[in-house]
Amino acid sequence: MATAKKTAKKVTKKTTKVAKKTEAKTTSALRKGTLAYLGLYGFAAERATKRAEQVKAFYANTTDGLLEDLIARGEKVEKLVVGTAKTAQERAVETFETTTDKVKAAVPFGANDRVEELEAEIKTLNKKISALSKKAKTPTKKTGINKQVMATEKTAPKAA
Repeated sequence: MATAKKTAKKVTKKTTKVAKKTEAKTTSALRKGTLAYLGLYGFAAERATKRAEQVKAFYANTTDGLLEDLIARGEKVEKLVVGTAKTAQERAVETFETTTDKVKAAVPFGANDRVEELEAEIKTLNKKISALSKKAKTPTKKTGINKQVMATEKTAPKAA
C-alpha cells in the first residue's frame, strides 16, 4: 500500500505540473490574442486618420473655385425653375378663365332663382306633411276588445 500511495503522489504531482504548464500556455495565448486584437484596432485607427487627412488636403486644394461654380449653376437652375413656374401659372389662369366662361354660357343664371323657389316649396310641403302625420298619430279611443275565452275540453261545461 505504501508504494501505491507514493505512485499516486507522483502522478498527482506530474498532472499538477502539466496542468500549470497548460494554464500558462493558455493564458499566454489568450493574452497574445487580445493584444493582437487591440493592435488591429490601433492600425485601423491610424489608417483612417491618414486617409481623413489626405481627403481634407485634397478638397482644401481643389475646392477653391468649385463652390463658386456650384453657386452659379444653382442660380441658373433657379431662374429656369421660376420662369417655368410663371408660365405654368399663366396657363392655369387662362385655362380656368376659358372653362368658367364655357360653364357660364351653358348654365343660365336664371336657374338659381327657380332653385330657390323649389326649395321654398319643398319646405312648405314638408311642414304640411309633418302636420298631417301629427294628426294621424293622435291616439283615438279604442273600442273594447272582445275577450271571450274559447271553449276547450278543459273549460267546456260538462254535459250531465
